Amino acid sequence: MKLSAVIIGHNSWRYLEKNLASLRFLYGDPQAEIIYVDNASADATLRETRRLYPQVTVLESRKNTGISVARNRGIRAASGEYVWLLDSDTEASETSLAAMLSFMDAHPEAGLCGCKMYGQDGRVQVSCRRFPTVGGKLKAAFRIAVRRLRGKASPPGAPERYYDLDAARPFEVDYVIGACQLFRRTAQEKTGLLDEHIFYGPEDADFCLRMRQAGYKVFYLPQVSMLHAYQRVSSRRVFSKINGYHLLGLVHYFWKHRNRTIP
Repeated sequence: MKLSAVIIGHNSWRYLEKNLASLRFLYGDPQAEIIYVDNASADATLRETRRLYPQVTVLESRKNTGISVARNRGIRAASGEYVWLLDSDTEASETSLAAMLSFMDAHPEAGLCGCKMYGQDGRVQVSCRRFPTVGGKLKAAFRIAVRRLRGKASPPGAPERYYDLDAARPFEVDYVIGACQLFRRTAQEKTGLLDEHIFYGPEDADFCLRMRQAGYKVFYLPQVSMLHAYQRVSSRRVFSKINGYHLLGLVHYFWKHRNRTIP
């Protein structure tokens, strides 16, 4: 099998409905499969997914296990040469997938790639980034706190653009966000699965860093794109359970990689 698309969600039917509809070009393809991992949804997600999309393999969890555990469950169940991780709030593009697969086939040094993503506001999202640093995260937290004290909304994504997101050709990056990551299975087997100590947070950066340490490159394809609604659950309230998980994930990430060399 060529491709396994792995999607995770939690109470996200209003997004997942559009996501699964956008993947219709894969239905009936003998070289593709779609796996949905549900993190204990209490809405209509499971019922409607099974009713409207019987082609989709549904893996159900009795509790919300977090991003890494859920994605790893999907990866373990996947049979494809390539695994395509997608958030439930994305809307896929057949053109983008074809371009990413073609690129990966032509570049064996590439372990993982992602493409350009637009938000619902039509703006290009910062979906390829430098690896996070303690100083950078502290500055970002301070900036968000100041804006909220002034009654202003937090800006989506990172405040700085480290890469030319409108470049004409694919280029190598530190990491691409987990909302859309296409990786070759052989690279993942050498790298390992996502770090299950990270419930929500920098699991995407950690995965790409370890993939680079395993000898592979990570690329961003700016010439093709897809939609990402970008729920950004950690931005809704400063003091929340999900923000606590995010902070714990960052602490784990920085401690884990404190003495490691970044390629």
